Amino acid sequence: MAGRWLNSLHRYDAFQKVDHAHQARTSSGGVLSVLALLVVVVMLAAETREYLRYRHTHSFAIDSQVQQKVQINLALTVAMPCSFLRVDVLDASGTSENMRSSLALLPVSQRVAFAGVGPARSVNRASAMHVHDIFALANRRRGKNAGAGDAKGTACRIEGEVLVSKVSGLLHITAHGHGHGGAYVPRHMLNFTHHIDELSFGPLYPSLVNPLDNTRHFSNHSVAAFHYFISVVPTLYIDPAAHRLPTNQYAVNEYYKPKTDPGDSDGKPPGVFFEYSFEPIAITIREHRQSFVVFLVRVCAAVSGFFVTIGLAHRLAGCVWETVVGNRGAKPYVVGILDSNHPSSADIDSPLTSTTGRK
Repeated sequence: MAGRWLNSLHRYDAFQKVDHAHQARTSSGGVLSVLALLVVVVMLAAETREYLRYRHTHSFAIDSQVQQKVQINLALTVAMPCSFLRVDVLDASGTSENMRSSLALLPVSQRVAFAGVGPARSVNRASAMHVHDIFALANRRRGKNAGAGDAKGTACRIEGEVLVSKVSGLLHITAHGHGHGGAYVPRHMLNFTHHIDELSFGPLYPSLVNPLDNTRHFSNHSVAAFHYFISVVPTLYIDPAAHRLPTNQYAVNEYYKPKTDPGDSDGKPPGVFFEYSFEPIAITIREHRQSFVVFLVRVCAAVSGFFVTIGLAHRLAGCVWETVVGNRGAKPYVVGILDSNHPSSADIDSPLTSTTGRK
């Protein structure tokens, strides 16, 4: 019963077969088949590359987390003794706070801290990175470059985290008696040459490179001011596995001003100034890849469509060739309906004609 039912389905076969006896192979078809296979290999390579490629989708929204505190991660070395320095934060709300208790000021050897330091490199250039690479760097730890301790403290390493309100503010490093109270430090003893190992906003990911990380800034004058104008953008990374990495990107412009005139009255003391502001727009960067089902559908559609098109083109070319070239110079023979020497097909099929022929 099942066999009979299956046999009855042959009338609905949409994939009809042609017997080998009725198939013909040609040299042109062989050449075209080899070329088609080469093209298909190239198409498969292109589709595979497209399947393995990561795509990034950027979306923008109003930052709703304006009430929370933001962590500033700082690690830099100044070519002055720690006893000369102070670190303060002043924000747009009028809050001013000394960061001496929040940050660690470690005396280090200036010779060791700046040993092997080459030409100044002010800002790191932004490099395109995939989200999964950013996740890998975020999970990696980086060793500290604290330098060797020095009891004399010819240089000072400042490191730690500072919590600030999510408003515009100014983090500045100055000398006592210059812009703030305290014992006055003579101008000739000032030297704000510095090396920034880390400056980032939000959770600390030591291996992620920010624009000011591992940069060197030299001063040719004892009295000078370094200004950094930083624009911070809240950023959320999402990898293909839906893991989330909240952080902050920032762009920076720097300005160096030597104060050669003792009577300079611009109102700004010498020092290192980080003037930051938070953008109201948050960015979400989502990384994804093409699904395997879509990859299979694209490959099947591309390969089958290409072979069908090539087959139709080959048949059309063959028909044109036979029409234009195949019968050129041949004299057609026309059979009339009254020509007795050439009977019609009806006469050939008639029983009378067959009998006469046998006689």
